[in-house]
Amino acid sequence: MPVEEEKKVKKGGKKWKFLLILLLIIVIGGVFSKFFMQIKHIPSGYIGVKSSIGNPLDNSVDYEVKLVKGYVIFMPLYTEIIVYPTTIQTAAYDSIKVNALDGTEFIVKPRVSYLLDESKAELLYKNEKKSLGEINNSYLKEVVAHSYSTAAGTFSSDSLVSNKNAFEIEVNRILASKMGEIGLILKNTNSNLEIPQKIKDIIALRSQSLQNAILAEDKMKQAEAEAEIQLLEARTKSKEDSLKNSAMTNLAIQKMFIEKWDGKLPLYGDTPKIYKNITE
Repeated sequence: MPVEEEKKVKKGGKKWKFLLILLLIIVIGGVFSKFFMQIKHIPSGYIGVKSSIGNPLDNSVDYEVKLVKGYVIFMPLYTEIIVYPTTIQTAAYDSIKVNALDGTEFIVKPRVSYLLDESKAELLYKNEKKSLGEINNSYLKEVVAHSYSTAAGTFSSDSLVSNKNAFEIEVNRILASKMGEIGLILKNTNSNLEIPQKIKDIIALRSQSLQNAILAEDKMKQAEAEAEIQLLEARTKSKEDSLKNSAMTNLAIQKMFIEKWDGKLPLYGDTPKIYKNITE
């Protein structure tokens, strides 16, 4: 083999060796960075929980967790980091059925606003070991349904409709307590309570009956007032007639006296006198 060709073969072999070594370094680096060393950035408005065991889902094994922020260097093979937002979160649920005390079924479509108590992020992680998105569709959904069912069961259907604000307050009380057990702070909740059609019909019927009763009572009061006015008018007229009759009687007597009088005065004694001496 000519010397020049031999040099080309050696040069080409070195090139391939270099590429293989570079590829091997990249592969080893990738594997190392994936399983042994990573850098994670936790931005503002978030809190990270770092677990120091490879399988934190195994509740039979004690593991150590701590809160982390900013840039964190960790070993993915032995460590897990879950990042939680510390800003207000909103979870919305569709068509949860609840029963009032008398068994009437209502539908609620609650919206729940909450945030994570940053100092209790470890508590949340130890209890659930899930992201907030997963918690919304598991634990939180269950406690929301339980809270609304429990609260509704303390109200009759009539009371639930007429005291919706009291119902919301009771739901907030129960839900806030349950969420606090895993480090979540309830900010607001709205049931979006849907009233069944049969309850609406009953309410409309009662409203109409009440209006009719009010109208009937008004008519009765009006009739009583008119009767009192007529009675007063009758009494007044009777009194006036009595006064008139009394006056007419006196006049009639005077008239009769005048009509019967012959114009002569009484005379007493042999010699006519107008006045009689009563001493005689």
